[in-house]
Amino acid sequence: MIKWKVYLLLTCITQLALAGFNDYSIGARPLGFGGAFVALADDGNAASYNAAGLGFIEQSQFSVTRMQRFRGLVNHNQVSAIVPAGSVGTIGTSIGILGEKNGIYKEQLITVSYSKSLSQKFALGSNLRSFTTNFDQEHESIQENPYFQEKQSASAVSMDIGVMAKLITGLSVGLSVENLLPADIAISNSQQDIVPRNVRIGVGYKLGGINTLIQQESLRGLLASGQGQVEIAFRDGNSHLRVGAEIWASESVAFRAGYALKSGVNSVTTMALGTSLKFSMVRLDYVFQVLSGDMKNNAVQLYSLNLIF
Repeated sequence: MIKWKVYLLLTCITQLALAGFNDYSIGARPLGFGGAFVALADDGNAASYNAAGLGFIEQSQFSVTRMQRFRGLVNHNQVSAIVPAGSVGTIGTSIGILGEKNGIYKEQLITVSYSKSLSQKFALGSNLRSFTTNFDQEHESIQENPYFQEKQSASAVSMDIGVMAKLITGLSVGLSVENLLPADIAISNSQQDIVPRNVRIGVGYKLGGINTLIQQESLRGLLASGQGQVEIAFRDGNSHLRVGAEIWASESVAFRAGYALKSGVNSVTTMALGTSLKFSMVRLDYVFQVLSGDMKNNAVQLYSLNLIF
């Protein structure tokens, strides 16, 4: 039994080395939409979904997210900042660290972002990304695995581009192409591990544009703060459908629901329920996800703190 556990651990570690930087997504609010955020991208997590969204952000934002996956086996934390710079455009930066519970494996992603709105209806943006993977060379499982004899860490850079257009009142369209440049994060010199390209296309609609058609006053006021998002994405042989909605019940409380379907090489269905509490310049976001399919019976909770000033 002990030998089998050791073998399983070594196998899992080697698989991590060959499949770094999976698209887990980040931010409790975006994931409350089921991950459909490319056509919205309007808070501190914007650059992780569509760098062009920064061009429409008018206030500085600071965001912190903490996430645990697979019952605490994987921790993912990120800190992001966005600063509008007037006519120059908007700049942003973030650092995200993902690691497994025992500290054997760690990923670090540093992003520098820039976006500029060319008009009130159109914006372009770009990210420069630095990827780093690291394995603990002092750990016994790493020392005994021949795969790690050459090196225990790797680094690479890539870039993203994004476009966002607000065509008519309430309607927005977003496109983001991530990891345009091949970023090889392989530990072994004899193999390649290229971070997959990720393409997102989405449409969003803010219901305030149609709330005047609603006769009931209370429902009309509720819909005025609501919006829906739909996104499709393609990454590493898989296609993704993401759908989500948000309604602010008051100036301080919001509710979200989202659905995501991943199909192709792997199949996963995700349901999400989220909420926000907003006090002056502080917004607290929470989301609860339930994943099925290949990751059956796996639940995830995420917490985000956002400062808007």
